[in-house]
Amino acid sequence: MTLMNQKVTVNNNNTKDDNDNNNNNNTNYKEMETLTEEFDEKANFIHEPLDDEEHSNNKEVENIFSQVNNHEARRPSLAPNQLDTQQEEQQKPTQQTEIPFDFNRFLEQMKSRNAKPITRYFKSFLQAFDRRPWTVNEQIKIIQDFLDFIYVKMRENEIWKDMSEQEFFNAKEGMEKLVMNRLYYATFCPSTTDDKERDDLLYQKISIFRWIRERHLDIPETEHNEAFLTFAESELLKMNNYKAPRDKLICILNCCKVIFGLIKHVEGEGGADKFLPILIYVIIRANPPRLVSNTQYIYRFRSIDQLQAEAGYYLTNLMGAIAFIETMEAKSLSITKEEFDSNIEQTMNELKMERPSISLNKQQVSYENALHPSRSSPRLPTQGLLDSSKAVAFLEKGSLLAQKTMQRPLSFVGKIFQGLTPTEESRPPLPPRPMTDQGPMQREQKEQFEQDLQTLQTMFPNIDPSVCCLVLNANHGVLAHSIENLLEISNQQHHR
Repeated sequence: MTLMNQKVTVNNNNTKDDNDNNNNNNTNYKEMETLTEEFDEKANFIHEPLDDEEHSNNKEVENIFSQVNNHEARRPSLAPNQLDTQQEEQQKPTQQTEIPFDFNRFLEQMKSRNAKPITRYFKSFLQAFDRRPWTVNEQIKIIQDFLDFIYVKMRENEIWKDMSEQEFFNAKEGMEKLVMNRLYYATFCPSTTDDKERDDLLYQKISIFRWIRERHLDIPETEHNEAFLTFAESELLKMNNYKAPRDKLICILNCCKVIFGLIKHVEGEGGADKFLPILIYVIIRANPPRLVSNTQYIYRFRSIDQLQAEAGYYLTNLMGAIAFIETMEAKSLSITKEEFDSNIEQTMNELKMERPSISLNKQQVSYENALHPSRSSPRLPTQGLLDSSKAVAFLEKGSLLAQKTMQRPLSFVGKIFQGLTPTEESRPPLPPRPMTDQGPMQREQKEQFEQDLQTLQTMFPNIDPSVCCLVLNANHGVLAHSIENLLEISNQQHHR
């Protein structure tokens, strides 16, 4: 396969995206929506007129909107020359002061009386933003300028002025999340872009290529693949459960690091060049809805500093994988032209049978534009998410960083699940055996424990099931930590 000569780009430094304490499920997502609604009600954001002091604040906010046409939107380049690990280390607080991000705590801070000036600025901004539609570039500039403005005001406020750099970093993350949650309706897949058309076409094309297997991408087939790939799929599919760019990016980060867990589990430290083919395969297996929209949304509105860090390089690899799929044809894969054509024809016939009442969108996807999506509509851009020449250079230059990632201690693999997995504090200990007189909560915990135990046994068939149970119980039911421990055990067995 042509892709196998390219190298994956990964940065060694941990990002603050690794430290999100949100649980990655629909229940917690709804709870977060309820919390923000309660915050709105507390702050009187909805349909409330501005008072005199808010009118004064509004004048400062107006300056942000009045300058929208003076400068172009500022977005970082993800080109190879940005791979500067020393610069990233300087930008981030030291690990000694690392404090997990807690959005609930930030909302509580915003509800306090001392935060009233900040909530007034926020209210003025939301009302000004709603005055008229904005182009995407205008949205990018307006939101970034407001965040830069409000961060200064927050640092001067009684609540945040004496905080450590790490604590204030988390407060800034909270403000970005709050702003983007509120403006999601206007900033995600806006009508002024072709995001939706590209979403639909990519989704349809991936459906046509659902017959692709590991061998077509030169991915080694092992007994461990299915469990890890299913896990990676589930992380990627969770993007649509969240509104904030930060949370969506964490889903990508976790997906990519599950892939690295598989590579290290199967091939040790020499398999970094397998990352991108596996990522492509995970995308094809999962076929996430609105993948282009999610990727563009993250790139447009995620913190510039974070897009220069490790998570930004995972995002670039995702862009590269999408670009590969968008232009994929027989010579891109390890397959003969005859077999390729036969599989395409068979799958398209199956899709017609499966979806007889569903039109293949306005694009009228055919065999030709399924192979070359850029030809399907005059509205679609000829340039993909990532310029091909830059992508190749980026991937090649990132090979060293990828190799270093593979050589890190295995404890690094477990830490990545902290982002959207329950921590020891947030998840109570679970019983190793059934208990009598169980309430609904205990039954739910036991069912979750059994489900996680089955996941571990599937991922590590070479380890005795009783050991998996002991490890999961010792980690208080935290799946991420258990995977880390079992990877270490499995690695020790492999080297005996």
